[in-house]
Amino acid sequence: MAEFFYVLTVIFVAYVVFSVSKDKSAPVEPDKHKSGSEPKSAPPVSPVAAEAPADSAELGEQAEDFTHKPAAGVEGVKNPKTGEFAKIPANYAFAKRWIKEALVSEGLLDRVYKNSELDEATNAKIHLALEHLKSLEKYQP
Repeated sequence: MAEFFYVLTVIFVAYVVFSVSKDKSAPVEPDKHKSGSEPKSAPPVSPVAAEAPADSAELGEQAEDFTHKPAAGVEGVKNPKTGEFAKIPANYAFAKRWIKEALVSEGLLDRVYKNSELDEATNAKIHLALEHLKSLEKYQP
């Protein structure tokens, strides 16, 4: 059995040595930009950067393209500050922090609850508050 492990170890060491030597034998191209003999020139300007900036209406339309939009049929709420969409979790403990803070700021809950404070009555109150939060126009996706 010891001979078997010895053979495996020798094969593994040979493989590692071969891999490392193969990597070192690859030709390395000198970096043309780091040599001091060539004059440095300004980087090329792309045609997109050279164009005049777009008006604010066009920027608003482009910004909407980058916001995350929910898939059809997915229930959730949108953060009005950041535009982030989040699904309403089945359990309050898994809700995102901004959802919990929105429940408090809208007056639907009196405070953000800890996981150890959740019981049947509190969960029922939280579930009703989440349903009401979904119906508010401010949080509609």
